[in-house]
Amino acid sequence: MIAGTTVGTVAADKPAADKLVTELEQRLARSNVDAVNAHLLAHWQSAMVPLHQQTAACQRPALNLTVRLSRGRHAGAAGAHGDALRAAAGRCLEDVMALLTMVEVPRLCTSMASWGPATAARELRRRIAAIDADALLRDSPRGQACRAAYHHELHHTRVVVKRVVPAAAKPAASAPMAARPASS
Repeated sequence: MIAGTTVGTVAADKPAADKLVTELEQRLARSNVDAVNAHLLAHWQSAMVPLHQQTAACQRPALNLTVRLSRGRHAGAAGAHGDALRAAAGRCLEDVMALLTMVEVPRLCTSMASWGPATAARELRRRIAAIDADALLRDSPRGQACRAAYHHELHHTRVVVKRVVPAAAKPAASAPMAARPASS
């Protein structure tokens, strides 16, 4: 989930959601990606958050718009759009993959910044298993690239969770030896 958002309110306010995407599409047609991103950044709660809620809920118009806006030059906006697309990838990976270029796939097939190491490891494993279970994704170049990116992150970054052997299971030789009394 995107920091500071709740996905549950999206379905309750569908007409407003449709209106927002339509308004942003019109704004994009009149200007450019960077101008729309500037608007979204200036109206975070009333525009960016609802757009990302729709994106995370896999609403196709919002997904499409968010992918296009993620290609803008403003790093803050692009990062926020990336997080929304990562959230959506957990629910509708095929839809997200269909909108991305091959170069964008490894950048978006990563863990979300809001996940801790244990959550990231669990979610990355779940997403890898979902790709493996879906023949279309498993056999597609985008699905393979996404799986490889998830696998790499799982095994080579902060999400690696090492198992700690409990003290009771350690061999006795590693336990400290008691001091022997001095012989006289």
